[in-house]
Amino acid sequence: MSRINCVLRVFLLLFLIGFLLACVLVSHAAPATPDAEALLKRSDTFRNGWPAYVVRVKITDFESGKPDEEHLYEVSQKGTDKTYVDFMSPREKGEHLLMLGDDMWVYLPDTSRPVRITPLERLTGDASNGDVARTNYAADYSPGFLRTEKVGTVECYVLDLTAKRKGATYQRILYWLRVPDARPVRAEFYLTSGKHVKSATFDEYAPSSGKELLRKLTLYDEIRHNSHSVLEYSGATPRSLPDKLFNQGRSDMF
Repeated sequence: MSRINCVLRVFLLLFLIGFLLACVLVSHAAPATPDAEALLKRSDTFRNGWPAYVVRVKITDFESGKPDEEHLYEVSQKGTDKTYVDFMSPREKGEHLLMLGDDMWVYLPDTSRPVRITPLERLTGDASNGDVARTNYAADYSPGFLRTEKVGTVECYVLDLTAKRKGATYQRILYWLRVPDARPVRAEFYLTSGKHVKSATFDEYAPSSGKELLRKLTLYDEIRHNSHSVLEYSGATPRSLPDKLFNQGRSDMF
């Protein structure tokens, strides 16, 4: 073998080693973008533990830092498109809320017909109807991955959610999910106009019937900054819910 061929082979070998090392460095420097769809679906499991379940929600409204009103609801949810909300507070007894797909109604004791409402309308304080009845974000929004950043000391994925169905409560949501398990940490809610109307912090989680579920959520009004509402969840249990519970024409609703 000539000296020239030997040098050429050594050069080619070194070039190949350098190229492989560069590929390894690039792969480490530019990790794959997280799967936003998978993250969003996983995050929903912290708010909806089973395909059908019942949970109690206590909402305490605050004005200027002081408790104002307290309301209690029992929420029965089946799948992603059926929710029945029973108003449990004494002065709201007999009132119900029903969600079927993109449609929502409230039933009042002194009216013979249900009143059509929207998810964005206020239920109480800073909580809208959709904040209680529409909690499956993967069904209502198309997610995109934005970045990774810290909320306090917690490393989070930031998702940009865009409404994909008319029944979605908000047009857009910025959603912070904890990196290890996609557990919700905070959210910002936007209208079609682009106005930032509300923010949320997901404050506490606790075991419930073998699942780790949201225990406390705080909603902050970004227009009236002296107002916020605390939602506390308890007694979440899987339940076999009959379809007749979600029948719009049920006679016991009137």
